Amino acid sequence: MNPITLEYLKFTVSKGFSLAAPAFASLRQTVAKIGGVKEQYYGMTDDEPNSLLWIIEWPEKINPAEFSGESGDFRQKVNALDVNSKPTSWTVPFRFAEEVRPALTAPVSEFAFIVLKETSSPASLSESLHKTFTDCYYASGFTGGNWGIASNSNDKVCLYALGWESRAHHTEYARSALFAIEIDKLRPHYAPGSMGIFSKLTQERV
Repeated sequence: MNPITLEYLKFTVSKGFSLAAPAFASLRQTVAKIGGVKEQYYGMTDDEPNSLLWIIEWPEKINPAEFSGESGDFRQKVNALDVNSKPTSWTVPFRFAEEVRPALTAPVSEFAFIVLKETSSPASLSESLHKTFTDCYYASGFTGGNWGIASNSNDKVCLYALGWESRAHHTEYARSALFAIEIDKLRPHYAPGSMGIFSKLTQERV
């Protein structure tokens, strides 16, 4: 069990984009062969048109921001997948891949973001931030996952990777009194960008 850095990448792609696009396939091959990535996941989002997710589990020895690939232009090619050349990228460290795999291999993967106001500190909210995740284990249809604070966010972006058997299970839980307890405590600290994104991901593993 080795530490990883999970990189969440979200792209706005052109209409008609194919997950089998050669440029995208080449990038996935690069992180596997050159970057030593053992697991990566990708898929279109459920609710946003032309939105692609790519989840990379970088090994501990790799700094994602500094990875350049064999030709030295990895990030330029990543940016080129996005129609605005500005994909969203958050990096979150985890102790090992098994912490998040139940969310990424689930029938429905949810990436929930709590973006904190500049005046709010994750340290003072740590109990509610963590309990927001652990309470999910009381929900029917929850398959597992984990959460962390993005290392490239100045401690302002909390990313939750959550797995569900179906969207209906998530919807049912989101309407429950248990769900509301911690969310109501955190809501006054929300900044723009707090949201949930859903997808059915394809796993690539070497």
